[in-house]
Amino acid sequence: MSERVEHYTQVTEDVDTESLTVLVVSGATVADVRSVVAADAGLADGEVVQDDERSAYVFVEVDGGVLAMEHSGFAGPTVEALTRLSEGGRSAAVVGSDIQAWDRFGCARDGVLLFDDPEYTFLDADDLSRVPDELRPLLDLARVDLDSDEDDDDSAALAFAVGLAMAELVTGIHLGADDLLRDWDDRTVEELPVRTLAYATELSARRETDGS
Repeated sequence: MSERVEHYTQVTEDVDTESLTVLVVSGATVADVRSVVAADAGLADGEVVQDDERSAYVFVEVDGGVLAMEHSGFAGPTVEALTRLSEGGRSAAVVGSDIQAWDRFGCARDGVLLFDDPEYTFLDADDLSRVPDELRPLLDLARVDLDSDEDDDDSAALAFAVGLAMAELVTGIHLGADDLLRDWDDRTVEELPVRTLAYATELSARRETDGS
């Protein structure tokens, strides 16, 4: 296992990664990231929907950029927003997991989407060509062998740790336990109510268009 994955395995030991979205953007300010998330189709107007259709992002400055998090796993940014966050020479990555056992990883650099998949741990051999060469060694650590009869109870935790390791590789932003376990009641933390399922809606529309 790589040093990055070892680090994030330790970092997430006390973090509930079953229902979590982590968004990291290099070279950005909180205002930059907040404005894109607020404008994201489906994420806007989070204040006017019912509680079960709403989550909230928190935004904090970290060394090298911005960390944003939401604690449902169902309010990840759309691919369009992720790509827009990376414009102007920036890079952006999202790691997400929800109670339906979807493990998402997506990343973009300088306005170009590099990779995105809502179930990246289950990529089959034909899909591996979509994985950037720089990410492949890490992604392979989390891939689930569907032909294996063995159950790995730690696969979900490993998937999130690998996702964070890939996010660091793309953005250059190194996260610690203090970042992920930050006291979100701190009044200095920016918070934004958002609507859930924007990414799922976008994904469904994209699959209908692609016929996949």
